[in-house]
Amino acid sequence: MSTDVVTEKHGFWHMPKTFYAVLFIEFWERFAFYGLQAVAVLFFIQKFGLKESQATDLFSSFSALLYALLILGGYLGDKILGLRRTYLLGIIFLMLGYGSFGVVSKVHLLYWGMGMVLVGNIFFKTNAGNFVSRCFKPTDPRLDSAFTYFYMSINLGSLFSIIIIPLISQRTSYGFGISLCGVGMFISLLSYLVLRKYFVMSDNDTGRNAGNKLILMLFISAAAIVLSYGLGLLLSNPALSRKLLFSFAAAVLLVYLVVRFKLKEPFERRGMTIALILLFQSILFFIMYMQMSTSLTLFAVHNVRNEIFGFSIPAEITQSFNPFYIFLLSPILATLYVRSEHKGSPISIPGKFAFGMLVCGAAYLLLAGSCYYLSDANATISMLWLFLGYGLYSLGELLISAIGLSMVSKLMPARLGGFAQASWFMASAMGMKFGGMMAGFGSADSGKVMSNLDILHSYQNLFLYIGIGATVVALFLFCFVKPLAKAMREVMEHKERAEAV
Repeated sequence: MSTDVVTEKHGFWHMPKTFYAVLFIEFWERFAFYGLQAVAVLFFIQKFGLKESQATDLFSSFSALLYALLILGGYLGDKILGLRRTYLLGIIFLMLGYGSFGVVSKVHLLYWGMGMVLVGNIFFKTNAGNFVSRCFKPTDPRLDSAFTYFYMSINLGSLFSIIIIPLISQRTSYGFGISLCGVGMFISLLSYLVLRKYFVMSDNDTGRNAGNKLILMLFISAAAIVLSYGLGLLLSNPALSRKLLFSFAAAVLLVYLVVRFKLKEPFERRGMTIALILLFQSILFFIMYMQMSTSLTLFAVHNVRNEIFGFSIPAEITQSFNPFYIFLLSPILATLYVRSEHKGSPISIPGKFAFGMLVCGAAYLLLAGSCYYLSDANATISMLWLFLGYGLYSLGELLISAIGLSMVSKLMPARLGGFAQASWFMASAMGMKFGGMMAGFGSADSGKVMSNLDILHSYQNLFLYIGIGATVVALFLFCFVKPLAKAMREVMEHKERAEAV
């Protein structure tokens, strides 16, 4: 662990040097990912002639696998290669994967490139967070602030990317725009090489058997290239990818239930029960999250006037509304949380989940209502309504997604920390897969010629169903907020006492 620790001073400018290095690289990695997310569906449609439903299904399968496979990277970093080697492999594979989008002309090469991004994400994602954790002692008061800054770098990277990549893509091509994401990862690679000593300081590897680790690294790299191709083949077969994802999810759920019933301590079983309830709710949240890069983007293309407050905004850039609101709302929510703590009435996690789901539902009901009541003769609505809808949704995201992984970690036994992460990632993956499938219901490729009004009605129905579903779930959860919050407090108190013994 890094010894570069300053305990007397707090704030952004008093962090370990490794933290700044990770933060800079994370900015460019998120720049790359959200640049892809901003234009991927449109790229699939324009470049390879996929139908809208096929494009949304492909991207949802890709996004689901992105989350479902994350646990593998944590294992490689913790047990086999060490953090910095796994992290470096992630940067290299992400660079190659994103960079390939600018030169692919055949659909099978597209799938291979997407497979390389998936493999790169396996290596990179969990180990970036591990580096942040290892920069600090567990009792260091700066740790919570560090993860806040880490989350901010994610949204800063996404904000710039979702604006810049679509603008460049419009003037060149979507493939060229995505290939610039590879340039972002090249900057990450150079940054890692320049700042390597700081990663060595915070690595979990002792440095012994370096030669053997290098050989192992080369072997895993070769296996990763083969795995990339295999994942590409899986993406090329939508039916098979759905079956495997659902089978994997069912297996994780079965293991979850078996583990829960085998636990001897009642408070541990209760904690896993509460976590399971909130995990199922999170699936619905990720269904809504998936709409940003699928149905909401296509809706903006077909049925939204590309002007707001006198500015012309391309449809692809509308996804930037989300990180904009994240930046705006994050400090407000943080202040409210602190004030509620000081008043002795903190907002419980079940309460945050319920209210978050309610405002997400309100976002989609607002969009459905604007389609029904506020559309013009061309079957289009003002971008202002999409902007407001994103505001409500982003508030819901901060209340649910930002605390989700922390929630399952608090509720489940400490010895099951890895499994807690796997459970959260699997719920995220299922939500994204279901989200892509739902987005297909609103697509403009039903097999018949559809007018703009037909497309508007299709999206109106989609948003209405999502909004009603989220609202019903929120109201149901509100009925149980107090008993769930009480049970959660008791679980965490028991957990603290058990760990103190």
